[in-house]
Amino acid sequence: MTGQILCAVLLTGIAGAVTLTVGEGEQFTTPQQAIEEVSDGDTIFIRAGTYEFNDSIELWGHNDIWIFGEEGSRLISNVSTRLICNSRTDNVMWIINCDRITISSLCATHTEPTEDQRCYGNVFGIDGCNNITIENCEINGCGAIGVYTNLVDGIVLRNNYIHDNTICAVQYYGQNLMMETDHLEGLVMEGNTILNNGGRRIDAFYCAGSPTGELTGVTNEDGYLRFIFLDLMFGDIDTCYVVPGCEGPWLEISLHPDEFIGSSLEYSFREVEAYFLVSCRSDRIIEMTSVSIPD
Repeated sequence: MTGQILCAVLLTGIAGAVTLTVGEGEQFTTPQQAIEEVSDGDTIFIRAGTYEFNDSIELWGHNDIWIFGEEGSRLISNVSTRLICNSRTDNVMWIINCDRITISSLCATHTEPTEDQRCYGNVFGIDGCNNITIENCEINGCGAIGVYTNLVDGIVLRNNYIHDNTICAVQYYGQNLMMETDHLEGLVMEGNTILNNGGRRIDAFYCAGSPTGELTGVTNEDGYLRFIFLDLMFGDIDTCYVVPGCEGPWLEISLHPDEFIGSSLEYSFREVEAYFLVSCRSDRIIEMTSVSIPD
Protein backbone atom coordinates (compact mmCIF):
# COMPACT_ATOMS: atom_id res chain seq x y z
CA MET A 1 0.00 0.00 0.00
CA THR A 2 1.50 3.34 -0.97
CA GLY A 3 1.98 6.32 1.29
CA GLN A 4 -0.76 8.18 -0.59
CA ILE A 5 -3.29 5.41 0.05
CA LEU A 6 -2.29 5.21 3.71
CA CYS A 7 -2.67 8.96 4.02
CA ALA A 8 -6.17 8.81 2.51
CA VAL A 9 -7.20 6.04 4.89
CA LEU A 10 -5.91 8.00 7.87
CA LEU A 11 -7.65 11.18 6.89
CA THR A 12 -11.00 9.44 6.49
CA GLY A 13 -10.62 7.54 9.75
CA ILE A 14 -10.62 3.84 10.60
CA ALA A 15 -13.61 2.18 12.33
CA GLY A 16 -14.98 5.49 13.53
CA ALA A 17 -11.71 6.69 15.06
CA VAL A 18 -10.84 10.38 14.78
CA THR A 19 -7.87 11.76 12.84
CA LEU A 20 -6.27 14.85 14.39
CA THR A 21 -4.29 16.83 11.83
CA VAL A 22 -1.26 18.97 12.71
CA GLY A 23 0.13 21.66 10.45
CA GLU A 24 -0.06 25.26 9.36
CA GLY A 25 -3.72 26.24 9.04
CA GLU A 26 -4.88 22.91 10.48
CA GLN A 27 -6.82 22.08 13.65
CA PHE A 28 -3.57 21.84 15.63
CA THR A 29 -0.31 23.68 15.00
CA THR A 30 1.97 21.50 17.16
CA PRO A 31 2.11 17.74 17.78
CA GLN A 32 1.76 18.24 21.55
CA GLN A 33 -1.52 20.13 21.09
CA ALA A 34 -2.93 17.16 19.20
CA ILE A 35 -1.65 14.67 21.79
CA GLU A 36 -3.41 16.58 24.56
CA GLU A 37 -6.74 16.05 22.73
CA VAL A 38 -6.21 12.48 21.50
CA SER A 39 -8.40 9.56 22.60
CA ASP A 40 -7.68 5.85 22.42
CA GLY A 41 -7.98 4.59 18.85
CA ASP A 42 -7.28 7.98 17.23
CA THR A 43 -4.66 8.88 14.65
CA ILE A 44 -2.46 11.97 14.71
CA PHE A 45 -1.45 13.02 11.20
CA ILE A 46 1.42 15.55 11.07
CA ARG A 47 1.79 17.43 7.82
CA ALA A 48 5.19 17.98 6.22
CA GLY A 49 7.19 20.72 7.85
CA THR A 50 9.61 21.47 10.68
CA TYR A 51 8.27 21.58 14.24
CA GLU A 52 10.61 22.98 16.91
CA PHE A 53 9.85 22.80 20.63
CA ASN A 54 11.61 23.24 23.97
CA ASP A 55 10.30 20.19 25.89
CA SER A 56 9.58 16.54 25.09
CA ILE A 57 6.51 15.60 23.10
CA GLU A 58 4.83 13.36 25.70
CA LEU A 59 2.18 10.67 25.28
CA TRP A 60 0.90 9.21 28.57
CA GLY A 61 -1.44 6.29 29.24
CA HIS A 62 -3.03 5.76 25.81
CA ASN A 63 -3.80 2.68 23.70
CA ASP A 64 -4.10 2.14 19.95
CA ILE A 65 -2.65 5.45 18.76
CA TRP A 66 -0.96 6.02 15.38
CA ILE A 67 1.26 9.10 15.01
CA PHE A 68 1.98 9.45 11.32
CA GLY A 69 4.09 11.98 9.42
CA GLU A 70 3.41 13.11 5.88
CA GLU A 71 5.84 11.51 3.45
CA GLY A 72 7.97 13.66 1.23
CA SER A 73 11.11 13.61 -0.86
CA ARG A 74 14.41 13.47 1.05
CA LEU A 75 17.69 12.07 -0.25
CA ILE A 76 18.26 9.46 2.46
CA SER A 77 15.10 8.75 4.42
CA ASN A 78 12.15 10.06 2.39
CA VAL A 79 10.88 11.84 5.52
CA SER A 80 9.77 15.47 5.36
CA THR A 81 8.08 15.84 8.77
CA ARG A 82 10.81 16.99 11.15
CA LEU A 83 10.55 17.15 14.95
CA ILE A 84 13.37 19.16 16.56
CA CYS A 85 13.77 19.39 20.34
CA ASN A 86 15.78 22.42 21.47
CA SER A 87 16.44 21.00 24.96
CA ARG A 88 19.65 19.03 25.36
CA THR A 89 18.26 17.12 28.35
CA ASP A 90 14.78 16.07 27.12
CA ASN A 91 13.70 13.27 24.82
CA VAL A 92 12.36 14.36 21.46
CA MET A 93 9.34 12.09 22.06
CA TRP A 94 8.52 10.36 25.34
CA ILE A 95 5.94 7.54 25.48
CA ILE A 96 4.89 6.41 28.96
CA ASN A 97 2.52 3.63 30.11
CA CYS A 98 0.99 3.08 26.67
CA ASP A 99 -0.05 0.02 24.67
CA ARG A 100 -0.19 -0.55 20.91
CA ILE A 101 1.37 2.70 19.73
CA THR A 102 2.74 3.14 16.19
CA ILE A 103 5.09 5.97 15.19
CA SER A 104 5.68 6.28 11.45
CA SER A 105 7.39 8.53 8.86
CA LEU A 106 8.93 11.12 11.19
CA CYS A 107 12.39 12.65 11.41
CA ALA A 108 13.19 13.17 15.11
CA THR A 109 16.31 14.97 16.28
CA HIS A 110 17.79 17.50 18.71
CA THR A 111 19.31 20.88 18.00
CA GLU A 112 23.01 20.24 17.48
CA PRO A 113 25.00 21.45 20.54
CA THR A 114 28.12 23.54 20.31
CA GLU A 115 31.53 21.88 20.54
CA ASP A 116 31.78 22.41 24.31
CA GLN A 117 28.31 20.99 25.00
CA ARG A 118 26.79 17.54 24.95
CA CYS A 119 23.23 16.31 24.43
CA TYR A 120 21.86 14.06 27.21
CA GLY A 121 18.33 13.57 25.91
CA ASN A 122 17.29 10.51 23.92
CA VAL A 123 15.40 10.71 20.65
CA PHE A 124 12.59 8.26 21.49
CA GLY A 125 12.16 7.42 25.18
CA ILE A 126 9.76 4.53 25.90
CA ASP A 127 8.90 3.68 29.53
CA GLY A 128 6.50 1.08 30.93
CA CYS A 129 4.87 0.31 27.58
CA ASN A 130 3.68 -2.71 25.59
CA ASN A 131 3.63 -3.27 21.83
CA ILE A 132 5.35 -0.19 20.44
CA THR A 133 6.21 0.07 16.73
CA ILE A 134 8.53 2.69 15.23
CA GLU A 135 8.88 2.46 11.46
CA ASN A 136 10.09 4.44 8.46
CA CYS A 137 11.58 7.12 10.72
CA GLU A 138 14.87 9.01 10.67
CA ILE A 139 16.26 8.96 14.22
CA ASN A 140 19.35 11.07 14.46
CA GLY A 141 21.35 13.95 15.80
CA CYS A 142 23.08 14.38 19.12
CA GLY A 143 20.43 12.34 20.93
CA ALA A 144 22.22 10.21 23.53
CA ILE A 145 20.33 7.07 22.46
CA GLY A 146 18.20 6.74 19.34
CA VAL A 147 15.53 4.52 20.95
CA TYR A 148 15.72 4.13 24.74
CA THR A 149 13.42 1.55 26.37
CA ASN A 150 12.67 0.75 30.00
CA LEU A 151 10.21 -1.94 31.15
CA VAL A 152 8.93 -2.44 27.61
CA ASP A 153 7.26 -5.67 26.51
CA GLY A 154 7.25 -5.90 22.74
CA ILE A 155 8.90 -3.31 20.50
CA VAL A 156 9.29 -3.38 16.72
CA LEU A 157 11.84 -1.17 14.94
CA ARG A 158 11.34 -1.46 11.19
CA ASN A 159 12.90 0.33 8.20
CA ASN A 160 14.32 3.21 10.23
CA TYR A 161 17.47 5.23 9.56
CA ILE A 162 19.18 5.48 12.97
CA HIS A 163 22.38 7.49 12.86
CA ASP A 164 24.74 9.83 14.69
CA ASN A 165 23.43 9.27 18.20
CA THR A 166 25.91 9.97 20.97
CA ILE A 167 25.94 6.67 22.89
CA CYS A 168 24.18 3.97 20.87
CA ALA A 169 21.39 3.32 18.39
CA VAL A 170 19.06 1.33 20.68
CA GLN A 171 19.06 0.55 24.40
CA TYR A 172 16.98 -2.49 25.39
CA TYR A 173 17.09 -3.99 28.88
CA GLY A 174 20.68 -2.97 29.49
CA GLN A 175 21.85 -3.90 25.99
CA ASN A 176 23.44 -1.02 24.11
CA LEU A 177 22.95 -1.92 20.46
CA MET A 178 24.91 -0.61 17.49
CA MET A 179 23.41 -3.07 15.01
CA GLU A 180 20.34 -5.17 14.34
CA THR A 181 19.87 -8.23 16.53
CA ASP A 182 17.51 -11.20 16.56
CA HIS A 183 18.42 -12.78 19.90
CA LEU A 184 16.74 -10.44 22.40
CA GLU A 185 13.25 -11.57 23.39
CA GLY A 186 10.59 -8.94 22.84
CA LEU A 187 12.65 -6.85 20.40
CA VAL A 188 12.15 -7.08 16.65
CA MET A 189 14.50 -5.17 14.34
CA GLU A 190 13.91 -5.41 10.59
CA GLY A 191 15.43 -3.51 7.70
CA ASN A 192 16.96 -0.65 9.69
CA THR A 193 20.01 1.28 8.54
CA ILE A 194 22.17 1.92 11.61
CA LEU A 195 25.25 4.08 11.09
CA ASN A 196 27.75 6.18 13.03
CA ASN A 197 26.18 5.82 16.48
CA GLY A 198 28.36 6.02 19.59
CA GLY A 199 30.75 8.31 17.77
CA ARG A 200 31.38 10.60 20.74
CA ARG A 201 32.02 7.75 23.15
CA ILE A 202 33.45 4.85 21.17
CA ASP A 203 35.32 6.33 18.20
CA ALA A 204 38.92 5.20 18.09
CA PHE A 205 40.76 7.22 15.47
CA TYR A 206 43.60 4.78 14.93
CA CYS A 207 44.58 6.41 11.68
CA ALA A 208 43.37 8.40 8.74
CA GLY A 209 44.76 8.40 5.26
CA SER A 210 44.26 8.93 1.54
CA PRO A 211 45.41 5.80 -0.27
CA THR A 212 44.72 4.79 -3.83
CA GLY A 213 43.18 1.39 -4.53
CA GLU A 214 41.60 -0.57 -7.32
CA LEU A 215 37.83 -0.78 -6.85
CA THR A 216 36.89 -4.48 -6.86
CA GLY A 217 33.32 -4.37 -5.57
CA VAL A 218 30.41 -2.36 -4.21
CA THR A 219 27.76 -4.11 -2.11
CA ASN A 220 24.75 -3.16 -0.03
CA GLU A 221 24.49 -5.64 2.81
CA ASP A 222 21.76 -5.20 5.43
CA GLY A 223 21.64 -1.49 4.69
CA TYR A 224 25.42 -0.97 4.89
CA LEU A 225 27.04 0.32 1.74
CA ARG A 226 30.49 -1.27 1.35
CA PHE A 227 33.27 -0.29 -1.05
CA ILE A 228 35.98 -2.92 -1.53
CA PHE A 229 39.45 -1.86 -2.68
CA LEU A 230 42.63 -3.73 -3.52
CA ASP A 231 45.46 -1.75 -1.96
CA LEU A 232 47.85 -0.98 -4.82
CA MET A 233 50.89 -0.65 -2.57
CA PHE A 234 50.59 -3.71 -0.31
CA GLY A 235 48.07 -5.89 -2.14
CA ASP A 236 45.70 -5.97 0.85
CA ILE A 237 41.93 -5.73 0.65
CA ASP A 238 40.31 -2.70 2.28
CA THR A 239 36.58 -2.88 3.04
CA CYS A 240 35.23 0.63 3.56
CA TYR A 241 31.79 1.45 4.94
CA VAL A 242 30.44 4.76 3.69
CA VAL A 243 30.06 7.20 6.58
CA PRO A 244 27.15 9.70 6.39
CA GLY A 245 28.49 12.87 4.84
CA CYS A 246 31.13 11.05 2.79
CA GLU A 247 32.38 13.44 0.13
CA GLY A 248 32.77 12.71 -3.54
CA PRO A 249 30.97 10.65 -6.18
CA TRP A 250 30.21 7.64 -3.93
CA LEU A 251 26.51 7.67 -4.79
CA GLU A 252 27.22 7.62 -8.52
CA ILE A 253 29.73 4.80 -8.05
CA SER A 254 27.29 2.74 -5.97
CA LEU A 255 24.49 3.17 -8.53
CA HIS A 256 26.69 2.26 -11.52
CA PRO A 257 29.47 0.06 -10.12
CA ASP A 258 30.17 -1.73 -13.43
CA GLU A 259 31.45 1.54 -14.86
CA PHE A 260 34.07 1.85 -12.08
CA ILE A 261 35.11 -1.72 -11.18
CA GLY A 262 38.82 -2.06 -11.94
CA SER A 263 39.43 1.70 -11.74
CA SER A 264 42.04 3.13 -9.42
CA LEU A 265 40.22 5.47 -7.03
CA GLU A 266 41.53 7.62 -4.22
CA TYR A 267 39.77 7.38 -0.86
CA SER A 268 40.16 8.90 2.60
CA PHE A 269 39.17 6.92 5.66
CA ARG A 270 39.23 6.64 9.43
CA GLU A 271 39.43 3.50 11.56
CA VAL A 272 36.88 2.90 14.31
CA GLU A 273 36.31 0.17 16.86
CA ALA A 274 33.01 -1.16 15.48
CA TYR A 275 29.60 0.00 14.36
CA PHE A 276 28.59 -2.86 12.15
CA LEU A 277 27.24 -6.40 12.08
CA VAL A 278 29.01 -9.03 14.17
CA SER A 279 29.90 -10.95 11.01
CA CYS A 280 31.68 -7.85 9.69
CA ARG A 281 33.72 -7.12 12.81
CA SER A 282 37.46 -7.41 12.70
CA ASP A 283 40.44 -5.65 14.18
CA ARG A 284 40.25 -3.11 11.40
CA ILE A 285 36.91 -1.47 10.58
CA ILE A 286 37.20 1.41 8.14
CA GLU A 287 34.74 4.20 7.47
CA MET A 288 35.27 5.95 4.15
CA THR A 289 35.02 9.72 4.53
CA SER A 290 35.66 10.66 0.89
CA VAL A 291 36.30 9.09 -2.49
CA SER A 292 37.56 10.70 -5.67
CA ILE A 293 38.33 9.76 -9.26
CA PRO A 294 41.87 10.87 -10.18
CA ASP A 295 42.23 13.00 -13.27
